[in-house]
Amino acid sequence: MERRELLVRGIHGGVLISLPALPWYQQRDLLISRIQSQERFFKGGRIALDVGDTAWTAEQLQKLLKDLSDEGVCLWTVLSQSPQTREAAEFYGFQTSLPDPKGAGNRSEGRADGTADPLRCLARSLEAGEHYCADSSLLVLGDVPKDASLEVGGSLIVWGKLSGNVRVGSVGQPATLKFLRCDDPKICLNGLEVEIPAKRKNHLIFELSTENGELLLKSEKTGRLRLL
Repeated sequence: MERRELLVRGIHGGVLISLPALPWYQQRDLLISRIQSQERFFKGGRIALDVGDTAWTAEQLQKLLKDLSDEGVCLWTVLSQSPQTREAAEFYGFQTSLPDPKGAGNRSEGRADGTADPLRCLARSLEAGEHYCADSSLLVLGDVPKDASLEVGGSLIVWGKLSGNVRVGSVGQPATLKFLRCDDPKICLNGLEVEIPAKRKNHLIFELSTENGELLLKSEKTGRLRLL
């Protein structure tokens, strides 16, 4: 008989939830139902999610992230044997393997000394006039309004609209910036001032990075992504 219950266990840095072998939408419903039934346990926490062999698209994962944000839960790792799911998770900047609890981490994405760069989660929008600093990578489950500012030592993911002033990474230390929408933000990435081209301002899901001192910008045209 196939297992149809999810498994929850504590791990270094959060909670690991393993989902049974079900279609993606049943996995999603099972997960959200469990979180809602134990709101006090999960709210404000970080979860790593193991979906097994189930294939999730980027659009389906996007819907899940919104649902989790509504519940005040931060997703920081997605484990899967499905290449499609791993690709979707990596697109949003999530880890696809659990970090070494001893701190070895992934050297390609860690600090210069080889230790893992922790991902912090801010499960809210920034307030008007707020200045928020993080010395590690940061996931913001909300918006960054025009009169707010962020300084992040590592990479930054904004699960919402970016309109304020953000400074991401530092010169010589590679970092990436991802956000869903924008409204004339002021961006400094790895020491480079960034301006979003006018023809792209109505796009969705932006990804900014640098390579050999050059800026790389990816985005999706409005209408290409179908929200479920």
